[in-house]
Amino acid sequence: MPDLSDRHIFIIPVQDKFLLHAPLLKLSALVNRSAAGAIRAALASGAAAENADSRLQPLLDVLRQPPLLPPAPNGAEISPAFLGIVTTRACNSACVYCDFGAPGASGRAMDLQTAVAAVDWYARLLKQQEKELLEIHFFGGEPMTAPAVVETVVHRARLVAARERLTPYFEISTNGLCGPALLAFLGDYVNRVVLSFDGREDIQNLHRPLRGGRGSYPGVFAAAQYLSDSPAQLVIRCCVSQINVDIMEDTARWFCETFNPSLINFEIMQPVESAAAAGLYPPDPYEFAANFIKARRAAESFGIKTVYAADLSTEPVYTSCPVGSDTVIVSPDGRISSCYLLPEKWQEVGLDLALGEMRGRRELAINPAAVQNIRAMVTNKPRCEKCFCRWSCAGGCHVGNTYPGCSADYSDYCRQTRIISACSLLDELNLPEMADTLIDDREALPALACRESDRLMEWEV
Repeated sequence: MPDLSDRHIFIIPVQDKFLLHAPLLKLSALVNRSAAGAIRAALASGAAAENADSRLQPLLDVLRQPPLLPPAPNGAEISPAFLGIVTTRACNSACVYCDFGAPGASGRAMDLQTAVAAVDWYARLLKQQEKELLEIHFFGGEPMTAPAVVETVVHRARLVAARERLTPYFEISTNGLCGPALLAFLGDYVNRVVLSFDGREDIQNLHRPLRGGRGSYPGVFAAAQYLSDSPAQLVIRCCVSQINVDIMEDTARWFCETFNPSLINFEIMQPVESAAAAGLYPPDPYEFAANFIKARRAAESFGIKTVYAADLSTEPVYTSCPVGSDTVIVSPDGRISSCYLLPEKWQEVGLDLALGEMRGRRELAINPAAVQNIRAMVTNKPRCEKCFCRWSCAGGCHVGNTYPGCSADYSDYCRQTRIISACSLLDELNLPEMADTLIDDREALPALACRESDRLMEWEV
């Protein structure tokens, strides 16, 4: 584990004020330059600053406490956050920016014996570890192009859960283009449906066409309407490119007015070749961050939460994605890994995220050394060490953003995350007006987003 000393205390410029942020002490405060300097001097000297305002003493008392590291998986045995099932890499859509599959990826579906074996293994492990929640997530391709796998896993898991007194929970990421009967199954049997839906008809059809160039909007709109009225929680996952970044607020408002989502998740488009060929690119990070805050405000007026995956977490974490949280993801060919992306994606950046393999379609074999290597990897991210988002974003995607040997300079993803996280801190401090002012200040935003080090003790007063 890292030797933190006082390196976990951060100071972030917000126009003419500063956010003091110590996530491992669960402390945040807005201070002026004079107060920030007095706090820094007091911590550096190891004693209360003689000339410091007495109102700073409660902050100093907390900042002198030893930091609490977030819980991390430990022991030789794997302890999965959830079981992931990649039912197939096949898909009935032709999204121009897809990075879940690849041209020529196998369209085979997972063997049903493999699916049953994965569920049984997971249930046994949960009982051994005295846990109660049997949580399974479905990924693709499009998982509902292999409906027999989804149905088999759901029914097997419910059966095993009843027998072993576990609580089953299912989540699926889908485009919703599976027809009324399968939509009814999702609505009745799946707890949370994450529906890929990029907004109004022109954007949806440009971003996510069907094979052959037909528009996907009518089918996805109908799926969203149906799921809105079903027992399942509807989460809308909206991808943002340079063409829809400036209408994020309108898009969020339209989702809320038209459907009944429990959550809206905005994500940036990945810079893949197929997207560039269609003239689509990731949005400007400053534009995305500013418009995300506006979209969040719009959704809040309807009582609906809007999220960004790398935003502030309620508790400090070592990782904000499945990698590093002991997640076990089973691919259609029986390979077991901690990431749902194709292995080729990891290998391009020098990563090995494999955890094991299926033996004879009936037994999961996990490599303990691979588990330990992945656990260690997420604690070693040099780019993140001086960033105040170190314990919330935690580097974002380990394959796409903080892979070994990546540049120490912040990426666009880092910059937008830093802005959104600072605004979230201001919201938590009940200062939303300051956050709204910040996102319109194009001089203050780069000063916040590009700062080389946020560590208080490295700050030049």
